[in-house]
Formats: sequence, structure tokens, C-alpha cells
Amino acid sequence: MSEQVLVVNNSYLTPYIQNSESGFTTGNHKHLFNLILEKHVFMSRNQAEYNFEHKQIIPYLIIRNNNNYLLLQRTSRQTEKRLHNKFSLGIGGHINPDSADHGNNLITGGLYKELHEEVLINNPSNLRFIGTINDESNSVSRVHLGLLYELEVLSDKFEVLEKDKMSAQWKSKDTLIEFYSGLETWSQIVYDNFITSDSLTYSIKDNH
Repeated sequence: MSEQVLVVNNSYLTPYIQNSESGFTTGNHKHLFNLILEKHVFMSRNQAEYNFEHKQIIPYLIIRNNNNYLLLQRTSRQTEKRLHNKFSLGIGGHINPDSADHGNNLITGGLYKELHEEVLINNPSNLRFIGTINDESNSVSRVHLGLLYELEVLSDKFEVLEKDKMSAQWKSKDTLIEFYSGLETWSQIVYDNFITSDSLTYSIKDNH
């Protein structure tokens, strides 16, 4: 049986994502979160990948320690072939029916599920929502919507749990540019519109 993934009809999402040429949007997204939780359905992943009337909702988490960001590199054993050997700033994945647990809603539950499967971190501090990633440049990205979060950690200690699928290292904000050409597209959008932006001030806690 194909994996079931959370999707939302584009007609509901359009007002929140239609005005960004960069593929990145910030603002008061409380209504967007409520909409996703109220209007979502679950669809076979095989069907969702080719359904352009819906978007698969993907929590996408970047991890920061002071001025350093956790930079991951995918291996050829990753499920997604398009990400093989790519660098990434984000940990993300589909939201499944069992994502809500321990009092979290489906969105944050899906976020923590992916994090706990991929990386063990010490001393997490502040989790904040940053914005949405909506890349319409290709057929794969068109059926996904990223919800970007940043997790601040107070310790630089971590352990990659899926060592056969990825490796990771801390890189300072100033040195990330050296890896830019090898970053997956969403990570390039995050770098361009958040990490190098001095004007972004909006954030919300993970209480939606």
C-alpha cells in the first residue's frame, strides 16, 4: 500500500502563496496553519506526486547554533533520487496520518517525527516558524509546499541517526556560500531569502 501523505487543495492555499516571485513568503500565517489543519486530506503519495490540484505539505526544519547552521549532505541511498549527493540546510518530510502524537498537531508532529528519525540534537531551545516555500519552477516542486521552521540549539553536539543516508557538519553563515551551487533548490531559497536577509523579523512559536 502506498504511503498516505497530507495534501491541501490549491484553491485554499492560493491567497497565502501567490504573491512571491522568489518562492518565499513571510507574514502572519496563523490562518494558513488553521486552514491546513481543517482542510487537509490524505492521498496516496504515488497519486499526489502527479496531482497538480493539490500541494503536499512539508515541514522543513533548519537548525542553528549561534551563527552556525547544520549542513547536511544526502547520499545515493536517499529515497529521493533528485536529492542524491545534494547539500541541504533542511530536514523535512511528508506528513502522514500518524504524525500527530504527544500532544502535537499534525504539522509540528510531522516536523518532530522527521527530526527524531534523522538527527539527535542536544539542548534544543527555541523553535520558530519563518515562512512558506513555494517553488513553481518544476513539476516536482509544484506539488509541494514547504513550511520553514528554524530550531535554535544551545549545544553543538549532534548525531546523525541515518548515517547511510546523510552526513552533517556545522557551517558558519559566512561560509555557506561555498556550498551554494550544491544546495537543493529549497535550501537555496532559504539561503537567499532568510539566512542572508537582515530584514526578516517575523516569527511565531510552535503553538499552532
